[in-house]
Amino acid sequence: MSTPVQANVRWTPVDAQAFESIGYSMGTRQLFIKFRGSPPMCFDGVPGFRYQGLLSAPRKDAYFRTYIQRQFLAKEIPAS
Repeated sequence: MSTPVQANVRWTPVDAQAFESIGYSMGTRQLFIKFRGSPPMCFDGVPGFRYQGLLSAPRKDAYFRTYIQRQFLAKEIPAS
């Protein structure tokens, strides 16, 4: 299992209740989410179309719960 490579990730602010910004690494297919009031998480093996879908979804929280939350292995990103 690879370690999150968030240093190369560009974070994009989003309008969502549960999280404040997201990032994606195409090379590793890792989706990064900075949650409000909890540590950021990394989701492994997320296809690019799911990241794009999350970015363009009018209800990002609902999209996340439906298509990402329990579909991909998640791990907390350690504080650097």
